[in-house]
Amino acid sequence: MKHNSKFGPARLGLFTQGLVKPVFKNRGLMEGKIITHWSQIVGEKFAQMSFAEKITFPKGKRSEGTLHLNVTSSGALLFQYAQDLILERINTFFGYKALSKIRMTHGLTFQSETKMPSPPKILSQEEKAWLEKQIEGVEDTELRVNLQKLGEAVCR
Repeated sequence: MKHNSKFGPARLGLFTQGLVKPVFKNRGLMEGKIITHWSQIVGEKFAQMSFAEKITFPKGKRSEGTLHLNVTSSGALLFQYAQDLILERINTFFGYKALSKIRMTHGLTFQSETKMPSPPKILSQEEKAWLEKQIEGVEDTELRVNLQKLGEAVCR
């Protein structure tokens, strides 16, 4: 494929940087690096439970700031315990003590990849026969049906 440009294809980020830089700067997000590299900084597990909203600094300083995070309710306790580790990772990423505190608000996070559940596995004839053999002595029909469902779920 031949391009008419004498410089060849260019990255899209080069063109969008001028548009998003003022927005990120107003929110104190250090040119958006913390958003674009969030999963690399804190790891995939923490990134799925949170996203960075803004960074605030004390007046006249560009260090020892506060990171404002939106965190899922279930992830808030984990973030509280791992706060020092997360701050260390962020400061290592920036190369200086950019942040000293994390403030969390509970809310929804927008995950970049939504994982669809896989369809349930269909039991083979051998598995069905084994399951029938296990519950053949049960006389109560309601209990038998529930044990059948439980056995199917376990075999999957």
